[in-house]
Formats: sequence, C-alpha cells, structure tokens
Amino acid sequence: MGHTRTDPARTWQQVVHTDRVRALSATDPADVRVQPIDATCWRVVDAAAAWGDPEMLIGFVERTADGFDCTLMAALHERQHTASLEAAHEYFEHQCGGRRCHDHESGAQS
Repeated sequence: MGHTRTDPARTWQQVVHTDRVRALSATDPADVRVQPIDATCWRVVDAAAAWGDPEMLIGFVERTADGFDCTLMAALHERQHTASLEAAHEYFEHQCGGRRCHDHESGAQS
C-alpha cells in the first residue's frame, strides 16, 4: 500500500538543523564572540553557553581574497560575504535572538 519510507540521514539533518535554529534563537546578540583559530579562520561562539556545549558554536568566519565568508551552523548551505571581520561579527549578532527565525518567516534576506 502507500507506505512512505523516511531517509534516516535526512531526518537526522532536520533534527540537527532544528536544534541549531533553536539555539540561535536563544542566543543574546551581546554574547556573540569571534575567536581566532588561525590567521585565516575564526569560530563564532555564544559566550553565555557552557564550555563544551555543542550549542556554543554559532558558526565560522574564513578570510578570502576579497573579504570574509561567514558560515552559520544553523544554515550550513548558506554563506554570507562581508568586507571586514567587524562586519562578519555584526552579521552573526544579527542572526541571534530570534531575528533569523523572524526574518526567515517574513521572507527577508540577510
């Protein structure tokens, strides 16, 4: 009969995505920190989260030839390009505190 099979990998990706969006919504933009990993890469974290908590990691910033690429853990398939590290920090702050969820639901682009 009309039996639908669910791809376990797809289900897992949806659960992880939902958890990341929920964590992002709970993050206070004032708690966003950009920490250097090396000369061309930074991790973006929620300073209020417990050390070692997976929800602590918000995303990454990578230096490119013409600026900085931002990768948000809640949307790994998306990249935001900025001209400066400061603008990258502001991008991540703007994504926190429920703003991204609100912008996504209203159809706004970052």
